[in-house]
Amino acid sequence: MCYNASLSQSAPGLKKKYKAEVDANLLKPIYFQSAFSLPSWPVIKAEDTGKFVFLKWGLIPFWEKNMESAKKIRLKTLNARFETLTERVSYRLPADKKRCAVVVDGYFEWKDIAGKKYPYYLYMPEKTPFLLAGVWDRWVNKETKNIFETFSVVTTEAQGIAEEIHNKKKRMPFILDNDNLQIWMDTGSKFNDIKNRLVPSWRELKAHPVSKLPSSLSKEVNTPLVQKNLNKG
Repeated sequence: MCYNASLSQSAPGLKKKYKAEVDANLLKPIYFQSAFSLPSWPVIKAEDTGKFVFLKWGLIPFWEKNMESAKKIRLKTLNARFETLTERVSYRLPADKKRCAVVVDGYFEWKDIAGKKYPYYLYMPEKTPFLLAGVWDRWVNKETKNIFETFSVVTTEAQGIAEEIHNKKKRMPFILDNDNLQIWMDTGSKFNDIKNRLVPSWRELKAHPVSKLPSSLSKEVNTPLVQKNLNKG
């Protein structure tokens, strides 16, 4: 799963790495953010890879009838399983036509050790940013005519260090390397036609335990989390 992430990169840095414009006024340092708070997050849409756009985390399918139902479904669409992406009606169209890449520089998971859970931070060498597969949709509130563009992070079976840490549910975000990024962002091909060609990147992932994370949204703070030595408690 991927419900908590970080992104503390500069706009020039992201532009240089991904050749995509990003509004520096909207890009604020994120050290720890829960998807359950439905934050805005920079993503690159397949239809326009030359810029980052800020979408809300928690996908609202285009067919939702009203705001009440839209609010309810968003908390259930923070993540989308790669293996069953086209089997759920919420993701069937986005999987084919509305794919995107979600930029992060790390994410958080909990490791179960003797029945107790310890938070870990997973990241790439030198804490460089990386992209996660995502799907998005556009929903129009029929009453107010307001437009909502929202997304889900695609997850897959955990491997390597991600499996070692997320050792209960064993899921991880679907990390895109350069080759998989090109395949994923080509919406001229349907998802089921490219599914078997996509392999998540995981071998470079690193991880370390961090200080205790907020246990509820009311306690959530956006501050750097300190690396922790479990041997010292």
